[in-house]
Amino acid sequence: TGTVQDILKRSGVELRPNQAKFN
Repeated sequence: TGTVQDILKRSGVELRPNQAKFN
């Protein structure tokens, strides 16, 4: 498990400053 960023990285999604509001 991990943070939302880790989950998005597994999905191949690139985190952007504007999309850092994922909970």
